[in-house]
Amino acid sequence: MNSFGCKYQYDDGEEKTWIGYWDFIKNTIGYCELLVRGRGSEYRVVLGSCSTGNYLCIPLVNIGCSLACWSDRFFNIEKLSAVVNITDAVTIANALLDYYKEIVVNGKLISL
Repeated sequence: MNSFGCKYQYDDGEEKTWIGYWDFIKNTIGYCELLVRGRGSEYRVVLGSCSTGNYLCIPLVNIGCSLACWSDRFFNIEKLSAVVNITDAVTIANALLDYYKEIVVNGKLISL
């Protein structure tokens, strides 16, 4: 299980920090499934790429959205917050950034 830090300032000015976790469920050419946990939530997210860009689906709650590159935390929080609450959006976006660092920067896995 990989851990990462999250930090967010809410609209009321309150700033929170927390630790999130992600782990591979399945990794294959074309898509990857991750388990993402943080602040009491747990999501099984499916990440993929297609001709129009990157996407994320969470089949167990019937949602999905387009994403920027995996490392674009700001844009991904914006897109994710349209389909999940802001805390979970921040957690998932940070998990994607950490995932990006793991597979691209550290070159540990080839996916997507």
